[in-house]
Amino acid sequence: MSGFFAGGPADGVATVIGALLTLGVWAYLLGERRFFRLAQHLLAGLATGYLVVLAVREVLLPRMVQPMLAAPAADPLLWVALLLVAAMAGAQWLPRTVVVVPVSLLVAGTAAFALAGAVAGTLLPQLGAASVAPGLDPAGLVAAIIGALITVLVVLSFLHGAPRTRLVAGAAGIGRWLLLAGVGGWLGFLIVSRLALLIDRLGFLVGDLPGVSR
Repeated sequence: MSGFFAGGPADGVATVIGALLTLGVWAYLLGERRFFRLAQHLLAGLATGYLVVLAVREVLLPRMVQPMLAAPAADPLLWVALLLVAAMAGAQWLPRTVVVVPVSLLVAGTAAFALAGAVAGTLLPQLGAASVAPGLDPAGLVAAIIGALITVLVVLSFLHGAPRTRLVAGAAGIGRWLLLAGVGGWLGFLIVSRLALLIDRLGFLVGDLPGVSR
């Protein structure tokens, strides 16, 4: 059983469709792009539909429509949000001066959210990991010093065009090599993860496809 459904004919149909789509994606390796494009369009359409349904069910209905119907005057900001959504939905027919307001708010809010996420999720944890806290054992102290040194060297590698001494230039060169080593390790991890996905797909075709022995 493939796990799509709890058994029955639908499970077998879903397994066959999944196998055909897998083979259609792999057909790109042989130069057959039609089935690959079909699989791409199907993935994009399903992902878009899923995101739309998720946004309607998890955001618009419970956080805007239902509160407005229950208590229309309780939160005036909901009406402002509704007007912004209507302006973006009618962007094709409304004047540009009207549409630019919600678009600007959307872009500015997304940029602020991404910046705050980068600071809170990446920069501050990296600074915390690079700091040498008191009371560490020798192994932890060495690891903290090495982490702080690597962080400083990689940051120096981004100093382009600024006046630098020979010492700073050498440190920046070492930082660039460390940055390349990190990128190489990340790409290696991606390759290993993709190989794991490939093995999973092969196991799916051999183990779950009807008529193929396990």
